[in-house]
Amino acid sequence: MLGPLLLGRWGWAITAAAVALFVAWVAWWPRAQFRRWHWRLTDLAIELRHGVVVHRHQAVPYFRIQQIDVAQGPLDRLLGLATLQVTTASASGSAALPGIPAADAPDVRIDLLARAAAAVGEHEGELRDAV
Repeated sequence: MLGPLLLGRWGWAITAAAVALFVAWVAWWPRAQFRRWHWRLTDLAIELRHGVVVHRHQAVPYFRIQQIDVAQGPLDRLLGLATLQVTTASASGSAALPGIPAADAPDVRIDLLARAAAAVGEHEGELRDAV
């Protein structure tokens, strides 16, 4: 490491502090993101709230849903989790519902598809203008 050489006698202390801050950040950030990610299914839409520094609130109306995929990365498989990737007919594109138990993901997907189909049925004449 060049820190001690470039910073003189305080180099070791500054380098150790930087490494400690980096390790603390790596340990804290994923847990903070996980705790700040919430979603729920309402009568009209999927509501998402997330963000550690910038808080976001997003609503995805059921009648905009076009596709729902179940995704599992290597870490998800190790932990028995899945993510539902919801693709919509809007400029914002898609939404992700992470952290669903893998055994429950197909049932949540079927529930979302049923809600989307019912919403399209209710708005059938209006959707041509909305899309």
